[in-house]
Amino acid sequence: MAQKQTARGVFMLERILTDDFRGKLKLTFRDIENQQDRSDEKEFAKDEVRIREELLDTVTPHASDDTLDEDYLIAAVDGSGSGDLMTLDDVRVHLLSTSTVVLDTNTRAGDPFRPLDRATLENAFGRAQPFLDCHWHSGVRGDARTKMADSLAEIYPLKDSDALVLPFFRDIMKRQLKSMSDLSGTNYGAYTSSLGTMESLITREQMLTNPAVHDELRTASEYAAARIVLTSSIQPKYLLLDGAMSIFMHQARQYPSMPSGFMLRELCSLAREKHVVLCAVSKNHTIPFAHRIARMAQEAFGEGSKWFCLLPGSEDPGGGLYIYQDRTYIPPRLAVPYLFSFSMDNRPSRIDFDRIWWLENVFVQDDPSKTRENEKALFQEIEFMSRDARWYGYPVALALAHEECKLSYEDLRLAREVAGDVRHELGLDPRRTTPYREDFNL
Repeated sequence: MAQKQTARGVFMLERILTDDFRGKLKLTFRDIENQQDRSDEKEFAKDEVRIREELLDTVTPHASDDTLDEDYLIAAVDGSGSGDLMTLDDVRVHLLSTSTVVLDTNTRAGDPFRPLDRATLENAFGRAQPFLDCHWHSGVRGDARTKMADSLAEIYPLKDSDALVLPFFRDIMKRQLKSMSDLSGTNYGAYTSSLGTMESLITREQMLTNPAVHDELRTASEYAAARIVLTSSIQPKYLLLDGAMSIFMHQARQYPSMPSGFMLRELCSLAREKHVVLCAVSKNHTIPFAHRIARMAQEAFGEGSKWFCLLPGSEDPGGGLYIYQDRTYIPPRLAVPYLFSFSMDNRPSRIDFDRIWWLENVFVQDDPSKTRENEKALFQEIEFMSRDARWYGYPVALALAHEECKLSYEDLRLAREVAGDVRHELGLDPRRTTPYREDFNL
């Protein structure tokens, strides 16, 4: 039997190495080139001069031995998880992990980027670091939406639904709203009765697949960890999130289609109140022509240059770029994205800032020179916090948070063993909880 299994594996390897498979790949890549890249190339040509002359600029780094006038704290949150820690018929147990790291620039003591010790963080946050949590869900039952809402309400620390929802409407409408009744007479007035509970904020109910549920639970857990930082005695200058500041909108109602969108805007509002710079850095992104913008930067500033590039939106001077005008969520609603690179060895990264904060602290109306001065000062600090040789060009605090929260295959195997032991201790149904295919060695 083992020989037959080995033979099947060899057959697949042989198939992958055939000219036929290579031919299929060539057809696929040529089709992309003919249908996508050529049309995009025309759009990029329209943006090229503007990007080079208005949106792209260099970063002037601090000297390696610089002592800052004032040292500050940098906090970062990242999360991981598994949507199938255990499967019990049609119920799945979701495992969620988050890690919060806080670094002190600490230049005046000559020990830059000193991490705050775990005991200090756990005392300030009131929870272990890294933090593990689990929730169950079944997406095929009639109560799927209700159960998901219960989990989200348990995860996110803010329990007042009006306080959760109003920051989005304040920011999108640019109005001071004191209560939900202030939405009366606006385009949102007809929906106020649908915004009162966590469950009513889930308007993509028909899309509650297991991956979608897991992504929402994981996002909420990361936002919860970030909120705990903002309400703690730890007062960082920067709070870094992993990912982008994208909000998926309900097409008809034009507000977030899932609770995490409201959570993000509530976080942004709280960060502004606490004078914390909240931003999100993407390890992976889909900004079109990022590689061409990087090449343009190298040609303009030299191969070893450190640079950033604003990705403007329709409300910014000159409007958005042609290369993403048909791409949804670039730029995200109520956010300002940039591309940046601090090393020619790295592909460009993406960083998003809260647009309301950006308008108040970076953008200067009718003064592009002052705006650029503010941008350069901002990216000087982003570069300064991205200098660890292990992950050069990526913020150190985020890299450490990622290392602490990620769940390896061995971690998950052990967690599943512990879950099985707990079921045994509780005297629960002894049925096997491993995937059915394992019964057949598949």
